[in-house]
Amino acid sequence: MSFDLTYRLLFEVTVLHNYFLNNGEETFESMPDAAKENMLQKFSTDAFTTITPTFETNKVLKNYKMVFKKNKAGFCVYIKVTETDETDPFIKIPAALNLKFRININDYQFENYTNLDFAFNQIYLFSNVKPSTEPASFEYLPKINDNKLISNQYLVSEKTTTDLISTFQPSEKQGSFGIISLTMKGDNNSADIITNLGKMISPNFKIHFDNRKTLWKYINRKTATEIKTNKTKPLARFGFVEVDPLTDFTPPQPVNSHYANPSVKSITKINDDYYSEIFI
Repeated sequence: MSFDLTYRLLFEVTVLHNYFLNNGEETFESMPDAAKENMLQKFSTDAFTTITPTFETNKVLKNYKMVFKKNKAGFCVYIKVTETDETDPFIKIPAALNLKFRININDYQFENYTNLDFAFNQIYLFSNVKPSTEPASFEYLPKINDNKLISNQYLVSEKTTTDLISTFQPSEKQGSFGIISLTMKGDNNSADIITNLGKMISPNFKIHFDNRKTLWKYINRKTATEIKTNKTKPLARFGFVEVDPLTDFTPPQPVNSHYANPSVKSITKINDDYYSEIFI
């Protein structure tokens, strides 16, 4: 019997990033469906991240006849099902069964263009179950139709971070940006992966990163002068963000002036403000 006939989707995790999906100041969410599809055709999570099952999760996948499959926008986990009911796993899944996936960043500029703070002793946790060491305000992993972007609220405490990483093999403990931790029955019914009867729901979870907005600072080396925009502007891989010399600067600049968009290579943080530096 073929793979398609014996395996069905247990759950999916979609990973998106507005730096790659926005078109200048036009946000991915505001685009018509055809434009969204065009941006998704160019998108791949491999551009900035690597997601892999942990060593322990790989053993669980094998024991329960599950298969981890990457795709351009995240990954899926499939499971062998019975011949008579494609929502019924071939091997019964315990409600408390947990699967963990490590998120490693493979682009050194990720921190520059991602609207998050980064802490040395803390990781980001994306889960459908709240750890006991986290407060009631714990943010659960969104579903695909939730209009929610990843924020600093997903950064868990040092205690939770230590507890999670302690279950890893030594080779897995270095360099993790985040962990996806999914339990078959979540804290809320809407986050469940299986029903009370053990049947598959096949949910699609979503991790949607936002692009960073920075103040754009134009530095003239010849005249030793600099000007900066009055407000932050978005960093985007595609498209062009207009800079108006009359309204974007104080004092206004000559009307015929033209200003390039910055790269993500040169970004500095001063107090709580991020600056993109453009040398002219």
